[in-house]
Amino acid sequence: MTQNGTRDGLPDWQWLTVGEVARSLGLTEERVRQLIRARKIKASKIGGWLVRPADLHAFIQSRTNIPGEAP
Repeated sequence: MTQNGTRDGLPDWQWLTVGEVARSLGLTEERVRQLIRARKIKASKIGGWLVRPADLHAFIQSRTNIPGEAP
């Protein structure tokens, strides 16, 4: 962590690698890459694919059949 609240040039929030996303979803890294290529999971290619935690959460929410709030 540097004096500006960044780590390795990244802000305090953290990008997730394909491996981290795969482990959190119980998928293979190749399947996560397929989902990224199909634009199902938003990601940025900076060396390798990186996913914002908010984008991973949005993907999970888009795949759930449990409503956010009961009527």
